[in-house]
Amino acid sequence: MSHRVIMVDPALAAAPPAVREEARRRFEEIAETLGGIPAESAFWASTRVSRLCLVVEGWSFFYTLDDETLRVTELRQKK
Repeated sequence: MSHRVIMVDPALAAAPPAVREEARRRFEEIAETLGGIPAESAFWASTRVSRLCLVVEGWSFFYTLDDETLRVTELRQKK
């Protein structure tokens, strides 16, 4: 089962639309791939203690994985 992607934080609006769309496509690909990782994999323990980040054109999208959700929690622009 793949994870659903949630990117609704109003702060995400700071990124240009093309960057947000590219991030969404990448997150959807990541979410789909997660379904192939066994529940007992060390990967899942690692995601609970690591800060996850996707960078698109200088914009950093920080996210968490829980249950069946990939949730974008913060956005930062490279200075």
